[in-house]
Amino acid sequence: MKRKIITVIGGGSVTWMSGLMRDVYLLDEIEGGEIRLVDPDKPNVEAVAQMLQKFNEIRGKDYVISVVDDRKAALKDADFVLTTFSPGSMDAFYNDLEIPVKYGIRLPVSMTVGIPGISAAIRTVPVAYEIVKEMEEVCPGAWLLNVTNPMSCVTRAMNLAAEKTKVIGMCHEFHAFGAYIGPILDLNRPQGMDVLTYLYKWLPEQGLDYTVAGINHFVWLTKAVLNGENVIPRIRKFCEKNLDFDTDDPVLKTIGLAKMALCKQFGYMPLAGDRHLVEFYPSLCNIRNGFGMKFNVVKTTVDVRRHAKENGLRHIKNIANGVAQVNWTRTGEEMTEIMRAIVTGGEVMAIVNMPNKGQISNMPKDVVVETLADVSKDGARPKISGELPGAVGSLCRFHADIHEMTVKAALTGDRKLLVEAMSLDPSSGSACFAEIPKLCDELLKANKKWLPRFFE
Repeated sequence: MKRKIITVIGGGSVTWMSGLMRDVYLLDEIEGGEIRLVDPDKPNVEAVAQMLQKFNEIRGKDYVISVVDDRKAALKDADFVLTTFSPGSMDAFYNDLEIPVKYGIRLPVSMTVGIPGISAAIRTVPVAYEIVKEMEEVCPGAWLLNVTNPMSCVTRAMNLAAEKTKVIGMCHEFHAFGAYIGPILDLNRPQGMDVLTYLYKWLPEQGLDYTVAGINHFVWLTKAVLNGENVIPRIRKFCEKNLDFDTDDPVLKTIGLAKMALCKQFGYMPLAGDRHLVEFYPSLCNIRNGFGMKFNVVKTTVDVRRHAKENGLRHIKNIANGVAQVNWTRTGEEMTEIMRAIVTGGEVMAIVNMPNKGQISNMPKDVVVETLADVSKDGARPKISGELPGAVGSLCRFHADIHEMTVKAALTGDRKLLVEAMSLDPSSGSACFAEIPKLCDELLKANKKWLPRFFE
């Protein structure tokens, strides 16, 4: 049994911490050590700390739980650093999401791309970079497992700073793969089977050899061979035949109309949820289709998110006080499975966001791409995924270029480059080109307290 130091940046996240820490406490391979929580939201992070004390009691662990204000001190000698942070939280996110609406840009999620995604990135990227710089100094060689969005930009910034730090960006959108492909290929997940067993063991046992590749929230099924048959054409024919904007079929609604439309017209199926997909392609989210509502995509407002956080905090407090029962079922998040493999010297397959070192042959070198990988204590080895086909590759390269511009603007505080990135982003097509500098300045002013590099 081993003892480890786990530092969580964003340790007051009431969205992530109850499930993520439950998974950590289910790691029998780690008996205890330290869990250090870093978060400016004191009521939330103190509640999480109290919940972890309860987890210690229930699971018989002896983690030392501490709330640490000094981030660098919290990182010292850490074995694992988990990042789930958002500078400015809901106040800044409100500005990201709602200010662009005045200029004609209305996105449903705003965690990845679009003007709102760029605005979120410039707040988050510098912090991500600084975290890794500190890790290089005080815990060189530690693992950084990131779930912070915008994933591509944040993970890119982390890798720019990393020399010894092992950085992996992680997203669970791929976990819904079976809900999309299962009904089409008659490969539905067996009842009671966990999602990771289904994806990485059961599907191959049924004869499905598949490749997924792209960028975060825009990853595609680029290869699917079922018992020797290339089933990509079968998937496309299914979408061509069944795409119906007036459907009441729950299966088709689960697969997603935007997903089916993209597959019908480009030939390959994307694997993220439709609410993310529509933000990458302006003709899926504009005034003519109700900003995605034609595809059954509805905007998630900041008020909805605030309410969800309130409920999350209430649940955490109830666990800490012994009022709520803890469901000790694994969430399916791959972060802790990677930790298990590292601790035991094993190996695990996972979906990862990492710099492109050739795993996607027609994407630029070093931009962050999303593929499958084998992960062990020696590092992550992304699987060679070949080329992104046709229009899929064009779209991913285009967005990767915008990610690169955004990261550079965020790290340098370069307003001119930021205006260029916003002007290039497809979502700006809903605005007046001449007004984009004004929109940029309004976002910078509204989020000034979280953007010191732009106001030095």
